[in-house]
Amino acid sequence: MKRLVLLLVVALALATPAQAVQKNIVVKKLDRAIAAPDAELLVLSGSSIITISNTDAMNSNIVLNAVDASGAQQWQKTIDSGVDEVAMSASVDTAGNIWLAGFSAEKVIVETATAPVVAENPDSVPIEAVQQLRGDSNQLTVWKISPVGDVLATYLSPQDIPGLISAISVNGTGVSIVGHIHDSPFVQTMTSAGTFGKVIQIGTSKTTFSAVVRNSDGSTSIFGSSSEALAKKKLAGVRDGILMKVSKTGVITSLVRSSAIKGDRSWISADSSLLLSGYVKTGKVIETAVTKFSSTFVPSWTIRIPSNGASAAIATGVTTYAALGSRAAINNVIGWKPTGIQFLLLGFDSKGLISNAYGSTELSYPISITYSKELGIVGLAKATDGSTSIFKLANR
Repeated sequence: MKRLVLLLVVALALATPAQAVQKNIVVKKLDRAIAAPDAELLVLSGSSIITISNTDAMNSNIVLNAVDASGAQQWQKTIDSGVDEVAMSASVDTAGNIWLAGFSAEKVIVETATAPVVAENPDSVPIEAVQQLRGDSNQLTVWKISPVGDVLATYLSPQDIPGLISAISVNGTGVSIVGHIHDSPFVQTMTSAGTFGKVIQIGTSKTTFSAVVRNSDGSTSIFGSSSEALAKKKLAGVRDGILMKVSKTGVITSLVRSSAIKGDRSWISADSSLLLSGYVKTGKVIETAVTKFSSTFVPSWTIRIPSNGASAAIATGVTTYAALGSRAAINNVIGWKPTGIQFLLLGFDSKGLISNAYGSTELSYPISITYSKELGIVGLAKATDGSTSIFKLANR
């Protein structure tokens, strides 16, 4: 009898804990907050919501516009050095400084010597002004801007051709940038003082880098997708999601392929806690995957939700949030029956269960999402009318 009791105790000790059960969550309305029709990027600095846009006239310029939680303008700054300059990604450091990464052109030296002979013009034909020459935007450029819009520094890393920046990440050890140049992805690092490292190209055009996190030891974690072998790890699906860590010297020290057999998968959003979101396409089925990873890329929880593939996720402490373009009803989310693609913001607890839900009929899908203690959840979304809007969810 004692032996039987002992066996029962051991069996209970080894039994797998019961899985947490998803409760029904009633969706709440998320109002369209602030119109920002030209915004391409968004960051938070203190109590300021800062949008970044690019304009094109005689030369392309960068415009930063800061508003408060009500949408009232605080300040506006135009970066115009007289040459083309384009911001492609943005981040904020712990001091609230804004870091922009993009490309700019070199200043063209124009011949100013006066012609010794004046051309005759007997018919008095109006002479068109000579258009200023525009150089190629082949300088990888980082702008450091104060919380009130002052340009503190501009750092240049000349390249031989223009490129694209996908993401920038800043911490106390410096800056990490990922993008594409020469038809292949690259990572470049920079010290906080503006000294650039060597551009490190990884893979070919079959690989895409979408998100980056700079780690406390100066290494860089990169997320995206690939349809080629990398670091001796072969392709598993049509296209695999990838999680990669690159050392300070540019060596791949870790690579995990997150694949769907015969599927197309990519990670497109990541935050410093390694909360990731991305899309999974299998046949005609498209889902958003939201996964919480450890520092060694081990998943602690994951969830898939029907969507149009667009998503962005952020951790706020106890609760994490993911925004997506929802296209179908979701189990246990009561009152959510989207017509077409509609914006949905989901909150998750520490086990990956949906804890709250907010939907909008005015917004379509997310562009970006961020968080601060002062403002709560704030992001950019594409509205159903095709414009761009800022959405907000105050701390609750």
